[in-house]
Amino acid sequence: MKRFISISPFQPKLLAGIYEPANDEKLRYDTPSSFPIIPVINAYAEPGESVQVITVVADYENTKNNYKALRSAISDLAAKKGIEVDFKEIKIPFISTLNVQLDIFQQIISNISDGDQLFCDITYGTKVMSQILTMSVNYGYRVCSDVMVGCIVYGERDFISQKMKIYDITSLTYMDEITRLMADNKVSDPVSRIRTMLNWGENDA
Repeated sequence: MKRFISISPFQPKLLAGIYEPANDEKLRYDTPSSFPIIPVINAYAEPGESVQVITVVADYENTKNNYKALRSAISDLAAKKGIEVDFKEIKIPFISTLNVQLDIFQQIISNISDGDQLFCDITYGTKVMSQILTMSVNYGYRVCSDVMVGCIVYGERDFISQKMKIYDITSLTYMDEITRLMADNKVSDPVSRIRTMLNWGENDA
């Protein structure tokens, strides 16, 4: 099954816009959205498929309201594309203790099965929560059979120009091992090698 994982935002008011793909044209989605996971679902969910959307939702009014908006936007997209969506809400308290982070990890990996394709948006939530999502995807990829990491994205808004971008950062999930191998082999100019692997140009933010 294709599983799309994200965090419901803490912000009180989200601005909608069109996310310009920074390095993966497949993520182009010409309908304004506040949630980077929407272009990912549009890009990878095929008509007639059943997919699961896993969302971490803190016990906080803004987060709950944003989750309602996210579900509504995904439902609209699902109706347009002809896909069936199973919504899985991971409820957590509005605190950042280690136990809460480990609970997020446990709940996500408990939903990953052999043969899954995993897609993840790490835009929202705390920095630690974004790391937990990435860890969960990596764990599922390594432990379950025939699991594929389809796409991991990060969305941003330039607060001066108000332009929005979405980055495919899937390659970063492999950077730890890649940088170790480059260091072992004393590769010259590792930055250019990494840039090539990520498909980011010199002028990309």
